[in-house]
Amino acid sequence: MAKTITFFLFSTLLFISKLATAQLSIDTTLSAEEMVKTIFADNAEGSKIENVKYKGYKKSLGIFNCSMVHNKVISRGLILSTGNVFHAIGPNDTPDRSSKTQNNTDASLSSIARGPAYDAAILEFDFIPVDDSIAFNYFFASEEYPEYVSKNVNDIFGFFLSSEDPPGKRNLALLERHIPITVDNINSIANKKYFIRNYAWDSENPQKFDNNKPGGEMASTFQFDGFTVVLHAGAKVIPGKKYHIKIAIADVGDRLYDSAIFLEAGSFKIMSSKIISFEQWAKKEFGDKIINDLGNTVSINLSINFETASYKIEGAESFTQLNKVLNLLSKDPKIKVEINGHTDNNGVKEENKILSLNRAKTVTDYLVSKGIKAGRITYNGFGDSKPISDNKALNRRVEFVFVR
Repeated sequence: MAKTITFFLFSTLLFISKLATAQLSIDTTLSAEEMVKTIFADNAEGSKIENVKYKGYKKSLGIFNCSMVHNKVISRGLILSTGNVFHAIGPNDTPDRSSKTQNNTDASLSSIARGPAYDAAILEFDFIPVDDSIAFNYFFASEEYPEYVSKNVNDIFGFFLSSEDPPGKRNLALLERHIPITVDNINSIANKKYFIRNYAWDSENPQKFDNNKPGGEMASTFQFDGFTVVLHAGAKVIPGKKYHIKIAIADVGDRLYDSAIFLEAGSFKIMSSKIISFEQWAKKEFGDKIINDLGNTVSINLSINFETASYKIEGAESFTQLNKVLNLLSKDPKIKVEINGHTDNNGVKEENKILSLNRAKTVTDYLVSKGIKAGRITYNGFGDSKPISDNKALNRRVEFVFVR
C-alpha cells in the first residue's frame, strides 16, 4: 500500500512540475513605440512605421512571453487588456477577475458592439508599405466567458485599417461572413469551432488534469475563462501609400470582468499577396480541418486510415486526402511540411509512440514517391501524448504543419 501511495504522490508532483514549465510572463517597461517597432512589426522590412501612439492605462499594454508544451499558442507578442495585463497570468483560480482602468471609450468599438465601450486600450500607428498586402495573427480572451455571454456585456476587439488616399476605413478583426471579434460572437454556442474553454484550476486537486494535459496546462497558465483559437487577418494595400492602424479593445456594458487581445510578435507583416494566398489555398482544399494559423504555419488534422495495429495506409478516402496535401505543396515550392503521427490511448504508450512514428514515415514516403523533395518534409510520432478530444477516434490522426 505504501508503494502505491508513494507512486501516486510522485506522479502528481511530476505532473505539477511539468505544468510549471508552462508559464506566462508580462513586461510593461518598453514604450509603445518600442513595442510596435521591435516586437509587433519587426518583420515589416523596408516599410516605414511612424507616429506610434497609445491611449489607455499604462498597465493595459505590455509584452508577453508564453511557453507551452501541450498547446499551440502564440509564444510572444503584445497584450492589450481592458484591465491590468498582469491579471492575465494564471492559474485560473477565480471566475471574475476585474480591474477598472482609465475610463476611455472608443466610438468605433461602441458602434460595432451596439453598447457603450469602457476601459478602452487603443494603440495606433501610421505605415507606408513597400508591398501589396499586410497580415497579422492574434487571439482574444475574456473573463466574461461563460456566464455573461449574451448578457449585454459584449467585450470587443477591433483592428482598424484606414487611409486618406484611397479614402476608407474597415475593421480587419473579423471572422468569416464579416463577424466582429466579440464575446457574444465567439463562445461555446456561437461559432464554437473558434472557441476554447479554460477550465478552473484546483490547486488541491491538480491530478484531475492527468487525462487532459492540454486543459491543465491552459488552466495553470492563463487566468481568463475562455479564448478564441489563434486567428489570422490580412488586407490588400497599395505600396507607397500612407495607412493608419488602430488596435483597440474595450469592456462593453460595464467595467467589470477583464478581456484581452494577444498579438503575435513579428506577425504584422507587409508582403506580397502571393504569400497570403497560401492560406486561401489551404482553406479551399481543407475548409474546417484547418485548426491553426500561427503566422508562418498552417496546421491541419486529417484522419488517414491505416490497417489495424499497422502503418499500411488503407482506403480510397485516405489517398484522396493525401493527394490534396500534394496539391497544396505543389502551390509553392518554398513551403515545408512537418508530419506528426498521433494515436489514441489504447495499448502500451511506448508502442503507440513507435506506431505513430512509423505511420508518419509512411505518409512521408508516399509524398516523396509522388515527387515532393524529402528535404521539404520532417516527421514525428507523438503516440497518445497530445490528445485533442475525449473522442478517441479524433485522436487517431495525422497532423500536417505547413511552414513558410
